[in-house]
Amino acid sequence: MSSPTPAARRRNPALVIVDIVASVAVIAFALVFGLVMLGIVPQLVELAATCDTDASLQCNTALLGVATYGLLGVTVIVFCLGLGLGIVRAIQRRYTFPWTFGALIIMVLAYYLSVILTGQAVQAA
Repeated sequence: MSSPTPAARRRNPALVIVDIVASVAVIAFALVFGLVMLGIVPQLVELAATCDTDASLQCNTALLGVATYGLLGVTVIVFCLGLGLGIVRAIQRRYTFPWTFGALIIMVLAYYLSVILTGQAVQAA
């Protein structure tokens, strides 16, 4: 004698709509923030090139390269993961906001870490 499996609880439709709208808003903001961060990467590359030619700057080019390419890699990978996991969770009819918001938080932390590393790599003489 097997008992019937209990039906899954239905989610509140209002919370589903709020979850989807909030996730779309967070992903849109993460996209804009990511594009701004990708706009910073060429400036960091130019700064590394300037360090080699300008005698008034003392630079750690290895640390500057880590900050540059780390920012680039984290921005692209984390945005794609946040977007992909948000879509997958929406298809599974589960909450999507934690994944998209988590991706945005990691992108912001990566930005601040790259700013700190750049400040450590470039010091005026």
